[in-house]
Amino acid sequence: MNDKQMPIRWLFDPSMHNNHVATAVPEIVLLGYDRFNEALSLTDHLHEDCFEFVYMESGKASWVVDGETYASHTGQLFHTRPNEWHRARLHHIEPCTIWWIIVTDPGTSNEWLRLASDEKKALESALRSLPRVITVDSRVRSDFHLMREAVEQNDSHAALKIRHCLTDILLQAMQPRDSNLLPQDLQESMASLALNIEQNPDQPWTIERLADELGISESHVYRVFRQLHGQSPAAFIERLRIDQACAILASQPDKPVTDIAFDLGFKTSQHFATVFKKCTGHTPSQWRKLQKDKLG
Repeated sequence: MNDKQMPIRWLFDPSMHNNHVATAVPEIVLLGYDRFNEALSLTDHLHEDCFEFVYMESGKASWVVDGETYASHTGQLFHTRPNEWHRARLHHIEPCTIWWIIVTDPGTSNEWLRLASDEKKALESALRSLPRVITVDSRVRSDFHLMREAVEQNDSHAALKIRHCLTDILLQAMQPRDSNLLPQDLQESMASLALNIEQNPDQPWTIERLADELGISESHVYRVFRQLHGQSPAAFIERLRIDQACAILASQPDKPVTDIAFDLGFKTSQHFATVFKKCTGHTPSQWRKLQKDKLG
């Protein structure tokens, strides 16, 4: 794996640090940042007595919690509750950039984030009823950056800054912003178009065709797609084509990979293989073999 493909990670593990932040904010179990340039394995795991929050700084990732799949994209916050088994869809997290934090369950401490008793109880109740994926304000990204700075500076105000930022992230999750600032008719047209693409990913979708169907400019199509789906139209379509490729590889074990690539609209089998590995962590042939091995 070359440097371009290597994931970039920053991690704060309080158990490995004997500093002011580690002792003053015991609610934090782990705090991290990851930039994945290609799919990376992320299999089933859980966090005992802890919540996990994952902020999508860029890209898209799909998660499986108790058998249910949840898609998240740029500007959204995904979370799991204590003791929930979860993983990335297809056991690989897609190329993306994320901030994440694992914190203890407020119900396990009487002095959680130094909140008053009634505030802590209200927070605990709210956290257990949150939607799985929430669109939040860009301030959440700033909060994560500020927490990293506070950890690295480790000055006398670091713990206060971190408690403030963590509280702000939780409040953002409890009172998310309205992400649907687009005109209602455009939202409906976009939803209909996205459904059409999902049902027919092999069609020759181009930015020009999307603009014609929506009756807006090509640049506007790009902006709206980014706002609603957290990725460009091309990336959205590629992801759907890879999903369909996975289904074909599993259901038609003798169909040549090259034929699958051309049927799904890829110009070359090499491009198909490159995109497939970037999204799943395996080449098409490797993925097909894994499915055969699972079936015995």
